[in-house]
Amino acid sequence: MKFNRYDKILIALLVFFNAGLFYYFGSGFNKGDWVIIKVEDKNVARFPLTTDRVVQVEGPLGTTEVEIRQGKARILRSPCKLKVCIKSGYIQYADRLSACLPNKVVVRIEGETQRGLDAVVG
Repeated sequence: MKFNRYDKILIALLVFFNAGLFYYFGSGFNKGDWVIIKVEDKNVARFPLTTDRVVQVEGPLGTTEVEIRQGKARILRSPCKLKVCIKSGYIQYADRLSACLPNKVVVRIEGETQRGLDAVVG
């Protein structure tokens, strides 16, 4: 496949346009400020991400341990069988979550600032 001069100019303009959008709107990943822990759709705990701790939360199947360390949170231990929630690892950005569905425990990161642009429909 051969590119002529106009193809190269078009590609360069698209790259600069996308870089400008990225600079103007940001990456969309805001650092989180709070860890919200829910069990069966009820808020159980709210902790700042700046304080390191291990929290034990009681769910329908048993105790789930949530670790908050160095501005990140993760599910450390859970009584579920497959341990998918543990394998998902750390979350640190606002509007991200980690969930143990069998035990009905959800760990969500919340931030003070929201993302500027979510979608454009036209």
